[in-house]
Order: sequence, then C-alpha cells, then structure tokens
Amino acid sequence: MKYKMICSDLDDTMITRDQKYGKGEKAAIKRYVDAGGKFVIVTGRMTAGALPVCRELDLHGEVLTYQGAVATDIDTEKTIDEVTIPYTLASEIGKYIESKGYYYQTYRGDYFYTQKATDFTRLYVKVAHAVYRETVIPLSDFIMREKLCPPKFVLLGDPKVMPSVRDDLIEKYGDELLINISKPFICEIIPHGVSKGSAVARLAERYGIKREEVICIGDSDNDLTMIEYAGLGVCVAGGSPAAKKAASLIAPDCDDDPITWLIDRCMQDSL
Repeated sequence: MKYKMICSDLDDTMITRDQKYGKGEKAAIKRYVDAGGKFVIVTGRMTAGALPVCRELDLHGEVLTYQGAVATDIDTEKTIDEVTIPYTLASEIGKYIESKGYYYQTYRGDYFYTQKATDFTRLYVKVAHAVYRETVIPLSDFIMREKLCPPKFVLLGDPKVMPSVRDDLIEKYGDELLINISKPFICEIIPHGVSKGSAVARLAERYGIKREEVICIGDSDNDLTMIEYAGLGVCVAGGSPAAKKAASLIAPDCDDDPITWLIDRCMQDSL
C-alpha cells in the first residue's frame, strides 16, 4: 500500500457526535492492519480514556494522547514518551487562571483534577469518558503540594467567550506553552513544542515510516499540525474551517463513517 500508517483523531472523527463508532469501522481497521498498515489513534483525551477504545477496536502498538504529549504502549500500558509542564510553572498558570475566574482542570495518571465539580466537569466526563477527583483546596495549591507535573490543562466555558480566553492566555503564556481550542467550548494548554503533528512525526520515525507514507485525519484546530505533517492530510466534512483549509482531502462527516471510507480508498490505492 502507498500509505503505511493512518493516524486518526478520536472524538468527532472516528467517533460520532452521539459517541458511537462507524458501522464498518472496526472491520475496515482490521483489514488495513491485516494488510500490513499501522492504525494509530491520536487524541486530546487522557490515556485512561483512550485505551478502552483501542482495546475495543483490537489495536496494538502505540496510542498518542494529551494532544501528543504522551505515547503509551496499548498492551503493556507502559509510557514510551512523555512531555509535561514543570509543577512550578503549572502552579503559576493555575493561580493566573483562578484569578480570572475561569473553570479549569488538569491531569495526572488515571484522573483529572479540579477544585470542585461543576456542570463543566460532568460535561467533560461524558465527552471524554474520564474520571475526576476534587482537590477541595485551590487546584494551583494542590499542584504545588503534590509536585504535580501535568501533560496539559483544559479550560471549559461558553463557546462565545473561549476565543477571548485563549487570546488572554496566549498573551500571558504563549512564549512558554501551546494554547489552542480543541472544541468550541474547550481551550487546552500543553507544553511548548508538543503537538499531534510532532508526536506523529516521532512515531513515524520509530516505525521507520516516511512522511509521505502517512495519512492523518481529524476535525479541529488541534489536528492542524498532523494534517499539515501528513503525506495526505484529511479533514472530515464537519471539521473546522482551518482544518478543512489545511487538508488535501475532505472525508465524509464523522456521523457517516469516514474511517471506513478512507481505508477502502487507501487499500484500493485510489487516494
């Protein structure tokens, strides 16, 4: 096959808006892997929220989570690659976010942490299939006390105000961290130099796969770097304007089984 690795975003790409898989998706992935291809999930989700999907789809090898900050072996759950935010900087960021009154959460291990659960917390649990813990004390103080070095922060809020939240954080921390919007109501902060694109590039190098042999498919602005990196960058029809503009190919919407559509064409060498 011309394309030896397919890297796919998870939510709103592989998974429908009502949290289901495409009808032919699992069988299509199996056909591709059986033919020698590597299929890799690249997601903003925490690792604990992505591993069950990998197992349900019978995937092996690596899964890239936290927007590429962490690479994990699916079978052993061993961390292969990880980039985190130093706890001193993380605590400083937390204090700044708290001073602005934004809702936020951060991550370590199998849990995400927030001072007190809100409707935003419960929304995130539903979207990301994640488990949380309340810190009770301010999250910034918890980070400092526990010397917690997180792979990312997430802020949730009204989609109408999230662009201004993002811009505020970029002005304050844009030289040190990557800050973007992954969904209209989610702003993410990850270590500088980390992205889905750089994570896919490192993985391709480990596998000995050339850039031009990689397909990357996604839907949102945090997929831009891997769409731009890939030999063939693909965006689903319901994706963001920026992701569509960066893509060389538009696949069906996430509700219309884009992965099966893509794999069928990949295996027929008709892309």
